[in-house]
Amino acid sequence: MKDKLIRALMCEGNVWVVAASTQELVNQVQKIHNTYPVCSAALGRALTGALLMAIPVKNDNATVTMVFSADGPAGNVVTVAKANGEVKGYIENPFVDLPLNQYGKLDVGGAVGEDGTLSVVIDSGEGEPYCGKTELASGEIAEDIASYYLLSQQQPTLAYLGVLVDTDLSILRSGGVFIQPLPGCSEEIIDYLESKASELANFGEYLTQGISVEDALAKIFLETDINILESMVPKWKCDCSRERMEKALIAIGKRSLIEIIEEDEKAELQCHFCDNKYQFNKEQLEDIVKTAGI
Repeated sequence: MKDKLIRALMCEGNVWVVAASTQELVNQVQKIHNTYPVCSAALGRALTGALLMAIPVKNDNATVTMVFSADGPAGNVVTVAKANGEVKGYIENPFVDLPLNQYGKLDVGGAVGEDGTLSVVIDSGEGEPYCGKTELASGEIAEDIASYYLLSQQQPTLAYLGVLVDTDLSILRSGGVFIQPLPGCSEEIIDYLESKASELANFGEYLTQGISVEDALAKIFLETDINILESMVPKWKCDCSRERMEKALIAIGKRSLIEIIEEDEKAELQCHFCDNKYQFNKEQLEDIVKTAGI
């Protein structure tokens, strides 16, 4: 099934819905970072969550950056998503291997850690970016994002994010749903949403069966209308370049650059997001010093 990202309204326009299937995207990321299963699940959930957070932002080039920073062995989980459906991300230690948790599931919370924070930066491209930080609820990603919405934006949110990993490390399923009542939503509708909270995990099972994102939502919310406003294909895209790496070298300052030239006569920079490596020889480093005027 092809990846898809949608935004919609339901309950006669009183409830906001964003949902996605991201199996192909997370498979691509697994191959880039060679993630072990629990790290594939953690990063896949975070990437999907970032996409769902970004799609409501109106400017296509607007970005949502999330950093999960906690005491787990996987280290930081970082994602950057655009409102146009592009996303990139990495997990600091992709080779964590943990036993299954008490429910027989991949122990994402154990890998990420519970004692830490979720930092979110929303840059709409207009004015100053919005920055928020909350304590992690569980390290399981979806619960942490729901907690962030409630504590930082006073927005109650039903959130599901799930990634199913095969024995060969490939991704069998990845997707997620965020559901938010809009201002003025009635108590009756809120009660209805709460009654469906336990069924939201079925979204992942429906994706596994090859059911589309729209039909999966419809099977969960049988009693109400779902009005699809927009759909797009989410894509992995890293915007690193040699020019960006040159700017990174300039940022370390003239003294440090000269030390590199004198001691190593070369430099290698690697992008955290896509693992691409950029080589600079002695002459190129000297040119950077001259042309940058540092």
